[in-house]
Amino acid sequence: MAIGKLRHKLYVQTQTRTSDGGGSQNVSYTDSFSIFGMIEPKTGSERVFGDQLEERITHIITTRFNRNITFKNRLQYRFNKEGSNYTRTFNIKRVINRDTRDKYLDIMVEEGVAT
Repeated sequence: MAIGKLRHKLYVQTQTRTSDGGGSQNVSYTDSFSIFGMIEPKTGSERVFGDQLEERITHIITTRFNRNITFKNRLQYRFNKEGSNYTRTFNIKRVINRDTRDKYLDIMVEEGVAT
């Protein structure tokens, strides 16, 4: 694979849970580190959930090998288009070590669904 295809700067985020004092927990995400990757859309679907239309889009994100990326993280892609900032958030479903050679990761993610 040509390294030039890994052109999207992605932020690996880690989940943090804190108690809210009422018996529940607040969930927040913080940036752990950044990596470069290639985002390839694979499938898309829609369904009605809770009287709302929910759109699911799956992708495969390819990055260089990194042992610190697990299904417990999420990825975020931030970009600026025509003077406006946009953010895409990807929930990690699987992390696959391509050919078990510790060179590339194929990360199967889902976009458009709450964590």
